[in-house]
Amino acid sequence: MPRSQNLLFAELLSTNKWQTGAMDHKEIIALMDSHFSQHQLAKNIPGVAYGLIKDGKLIHANGFGETVIASGNCPDSSSVFRIASMTKSFTATAVLLLRDQGKLRLDDDIKQYLPWTDSIGIPEFGHVITIRDLLTMNAGFPTDDPWGDRQESLEIASFDDLVSQGLRFTRAPRMGFEYSNLGYALLGRIITVTSGMDYLDFVATEIHQPLKMSASTFQQANVSAENFVQGYAEFAAGFTPEPLTVPGAFSAMGGLLSNVTDLATWVAGFQSAWNDSSRHPLQKWSRREMQEPQRHARTAAFTDPHTDQIKSVTTSYGFGLMVDEDSLLGRFVSHSGGYPGFGSHMRWHPESGWGIVALGNRTYAAMMPAASEALATIVRDHTSRKTYSDSDIWYETASAMEVVEKLLTKWDDELADKWFAMNMDLDQPRNERAAIFTALNSSSATISRVPGNLSTTTPAHAKWQVSSDSGLIEIEILMSPTKQPKIQTLKVAKTPQ
Repeated sequence: MPRSQNLLFAELLSTNKWQTGAMDHKEIIALMDSHFSQHQLAKNIPGVAYGLIKDGKLIHANGFGETVIASGNCPDSSSVFRIASMTKSFTATAVLLLRDQGKLRLDDDIKQYLPWTDSIGIPEFGHVITIRDLLTMNAGFPTDDPWGDRQESLEIASFDDLVSQGLRFTRAPRMGFEYSNLGYALLGRIITVTSGMDYLDFVATEIHQPLKMSASTFQQANVSAENFVQGYAEFAAGFTPEPLTVPGAFSAMGGLLSNVTDLATWVAGFQSAWNDSSRHPLQKWSRREMQEPQRHARTAAFTDPHTDQIKSVTTSYGFGLMVDEDSLLGRFVSHSGGYPGFGSHMRWHPESGWGIVALGNRTYAAMMPAASEALATIVRDHTSRKTYSDSDIWYETASAMEVVEKLLTKWDDELADKWFAMNMDLDQPRNERAAIFTALNSSSATISRVPGNLSTTTPAHAKWQVSSDSGLIEIEILMSPTKQPKIQTLKVAKTPQ
């Protein structure tokens, strides 16, 4: 029996180089190969392929096991797996492409495009369902895994008839997150109606072709024998091949097939949403929008197993993507896929530029835990606390920082008059504020800014420390939203030694 994947990974993580944050790319690759090799064995997945992405480039890919049992063919970056619900990010991209072209609005009632949804039976006093509600899993439909996973080949006419007969709701629209494949099937219909093209053709011509994602397809039968990956379910009698499916009404929620190479390109498109040089069919603003939290899903608190620190992770749904806010490691963006015969996960950490794609050919293969732990390990090793400078804040915010430091050295009402917003003296009388400043630096000694200590949440905000003969002083300011920003919040306090 192979050793537990978790135990082996713990041994690898305990190396001195990991603890000191000194792994280079070669060492990371060796660690990740061991991790996914053990994961494939421990979870009894016939075949696994994965890829590491750094700053938009696929820097390593590898595979373990077999694409087809007893074939001897090992998966690699060209092996085509069904990616299941990762398809939702492509559907959301298609919707935003049409939005940006002016062919729909996210807050339009879906009945405007799908008249037969008028009879679905929204709960009494419920809000109409909008395109945005479908995108963010906020329409009130019940979670439909695994039912939805078996509906892909449903014919369009049958789907429209099913919907027109009425649907059940667990809550009124806009009353909370609940994962819905049905909602994304409806988005596929809206894409067809508004674009004048079949959903499958629209995704192929407007997304795959411009990005040269030549291996990505909805037609499993069209995958070459060389790159074909068979999906399997495990029953008491052993592994059973899942039959091929054909595209249908539910393809928009999970019907896409792809490989590590193409998916690395897909992840890179989201990573590049903050630079001007990227070429992508969807404008960078919309790609950023997809990665922003739109609907809160859950919040969990637990102890990080590698640092023993208590942390929280707040998970939200964006547009076809999950967004995790990790209190220790920052933001991760991702989406998983689970389907009869397959499991998949893509994940990236915008701040560090690292990303990962992991694919397996067993029903609901647990690729998300493996990929999440792998990427978290890399981020822990390679990401230090971000340092900020004047370039991260407004010029006026940086100037206001200097003003506050002057006020700490010697209070000046004229300077305060020039830089304080009108609320400042109403929020705290001027004489009280001046007395606090004088007491903090009673010697009126020259102060100096602590280097590398600036933090900021927006260009209008700054928090930093200065040192004086009286000790360390922490300062925080927030600027007003006016054309000529002024200080609207000012906090100063002695820092405990």
